[in-house]
Amino acid sequence: MKREILSKLIEISRNPYPYLKEWKKEKGKKILGSTLADVPEEIIYASGAHPFLILGTTKPLRLATTRLPDNACSLSRSNLELVLTYEGELFDGYVLPQVCDTTQHLCDIWKRKFSDRYFENFLVPRQVNRPSAGYWYIQESERLIWSLERYLGIKIKEDALWEAIDIYNENRRLLRSLYDIKRKHPGMLTNREFFDIVKSGFFMDKKEHNMLLKELIDSIDIEKDKKEDDYVPIVVAGIVVEPNEIFDFMDNGKINVVSDDLCTGSRYIEVETKKEGTPIEAIADAYLKKGPFSPIHDEGNKMFYNLKNRVEKYGAKGIIYVHIKYCESQDYDFPDLRRNLKAQGIKVLEVETEYQTTHMGQTKTRIQAFVEALSEEARNE
Repeated sequence: MKREILSKLIEISRNPYPYLKEWKKEKGKKILGSTLADVPEEIIYASGAHPFLILGTTKPLRLATTRLPDNACSLSRSNLELVLTYEGELFDGYVLPQVCDTTQHLCDIWKRKFSDRYFENFLVPRQVNRPSAGYWYIQESERLIWSLERYLGIKIKEDALWEAIDIYNENRRLLRSLYDIKRKHPGMLTNREFFDIVKSGFFMDKKEHNMLLKELIDSIDIEKDKKEDDYVPIVVAGIVVEPNEIFDFMDNGKINVVSDDLCTGSRYIEVETKKEGTPIEAIADAYLKKGPFSPIHDEGNKMFYNLKNRVEKYGAKGIIYVHIKYCESQDYDFPDLRRNLKAQGIKVLEVETEYQTTHMGQTKTRIQAFVEALSEEARNE
């Protein structure tokens, strides 16, 4: 495996801003930030601007607390802090989805605060089983296209949209291939390394990311590189895993994450956009086929069945559920989800986190104890 490629992807994942500043200086393109989840990045890419997924900061909160209360979810607060205090000058504008009450209010705050920049909210349909959901997503996508065309003074052509879809589909295929290698040979690539690679793609130029992924995959010699050992297969659930040191704790505990339902993981890479109908219809169809997450799903137990199927498909011994503190959607969903999973005999560990968490000792201990209990149970079977 080409460790220099892996090192570059990890470096960008953990601190993307030097790369982006240099990239923007060289390319001269607009950088448009968006937040989780489901903004059609392909449209922004086809416009010639660079889509960037804002995933907050673990640095101290200084200004966000004056605009959002302390009991707002830490992802929303840290996203706002990032652009208010640390890296705001990098962004030329924002496309923010409204997926919960907090993000709805956040859109209003950002629109007022950054009135000198491009801003558009994206109203994501949250009950995707409704007949109107696809139509709604298409209408929102067309509204976004119209807005970007006015802002950039260009016409987003259908050919550019299909090209962007091809590039994003290739990216997802490459990441799925890498996931499969890691899943089968956990000694080759740690959990932290894999999810860092996925995360780097949210920041980089997608063509460059694809090129590096190809080189990395082509350089892997399974017989030479793999270091087989006893790993405990686990499914990770939630929205996003932050701080990323949680993956380090899993690696130290010899956990192999064999599947997940994260917005920054399988939910992002599993569904390809089929080239049927118009580009916007194809993008909307792919959105409707994505897996459920709080707060977007099509029926009350969909998340339960999704996780149950992942456990059974990949032979996982349990689930680690990462709960963002004060996330109202997760607060509502998790009690029923945990009860249903335990009724099926599936072991669940809930890990509550905040972006600004600095003391992770208790989390580390709980993950270690969980995996030791699973290992002991496996030995006694």
